[in-house]
Amino acid sequence: MKDYYVILTGSKNNAGDFLIKYRAKKLFAALRPDRNIVDLDAWKPFDQASLDLVNNSKALILLGGPALQAHMYPGIYALTANLDDIKVPVTTMGIGWKSISGNWEDTYDYPLSASAMQLLRKVESSGLPMSVRDFHTLNALAFKGIDNVLMTGCPAYYDLDYIGKPVQLPETLHKVAFSLGVSFIESPSMDREMKAQILQLKDYFKDAEFEVVFHHGLNSEVFLNVHKDGQEHNERHRQFAQWLQEKNIPYVDISGSAENLINYYSKVDLHVGYRVHAHIFMSSVAKPSVLVAEDGRGKAVEKTVGGLVVSGFERYKVDIVAKLLGRLLPTYDRYRPNESIAKDIEVSLRYENLSGGQRLRGSRLMIDRNYEVMKSFVVRLP
Repeated sequence: MKDYYVILTGSKNNAGDFLIKYRAKKLFAALRPDRNIVDLDAWKPFDQASLDLVNNSKALILLGGPALQAHMYPGIYALTANLDDIKVPVTTMGIGWKSISGNWEDTYDYPLSASAMQLLRKVESSGLPMSVRDFHTLNALAFKGIDNVLMTGCPAYYDLDYIGKPVQLPETLHKVAFSLGVSFIESPSMDREMKAQILQLKDYFKDAEFEVVFHHGLNSEVFLNVHKDGQEHNERHRQFAQWLQEKNIPYVDISGSAENLINYYSKVDLHVGYRVHAHIFMSSVAKPSVLVAEDGRGKAVEKTVGGLVVSGFERYKVDIVAKLLGRLLPTYDRYRPNESIAKDIEVSLRYENLSGGQRLRGSRLMIDRNYEVMKSFVVRLP
């Protein structure tokens, strides 16, 4: 058996999480054929067998997703009670921050618990560079004193068959996909705004097939099997699907695997909507996409690869009063949505057609440049 890396991944139901893992494995196969990959679930604590597996590897890699959070360890990466039990180098690959307001200044004092910092110091002590998926995450770490960090982008950006290939604008739109966000779960105003966008855009793209896409599963039994506390999340998604049914708007559930996402969006001419990894996938295969940013993950995309990114909200209240009201009153709405999103999308697409894809082509070039940084990170692993 070849030497190997252990990767810790968080894919449970969300199609985007599966895409991260899928694309990372493709990168390792192309750039490090001298290593096998052993994939473990990040949320499961190590037993003795998995700890031995880790300690016989060349490195432990904490992979992808918005994993840089206050409860990063042990909430996202369960690992071991004693991090000194891990004897091999530890690093990250394509992890990102998670902030709803998502402003650049939010990176200056990004909340991380003592245990999260303990894990990050463990990673830092390994001497390997960390890989993060956007510049907001890089800055959040730098303000914590962690500087050996490369902005590689998310592994999902890189389909090696498309590196160096420009975006192709379709002459005719046959199919348009609208990916549904998640902010509607807690915000009545964002719920109304998403529904208004869907109705406007369905009319705007009346000559094409228009379909709404769920990246989280609608089947409650399947979803709750992996998300025990996700009852409200799943219920709100199913209610949204019911509204679509009433409006006679087609929708599809692509949750559960990378293949579902890849097979679906490969047949789409244009993506618009909220799912970051729908946008990342379309960008990775040189297809047009407009991302509506509903949090810091979406906002960070624009600084990372440019392209077409529309702000999903004008304001998200972060003051102490709003936080308290949000906990005490289930109906309290901390969002003020951007009510011009559909028009913004239309204007952006018209200009791309007029200019021959000025911003879309520029974004493709940025992805290619970021790939060089990702490549340098992967080849430097032990």
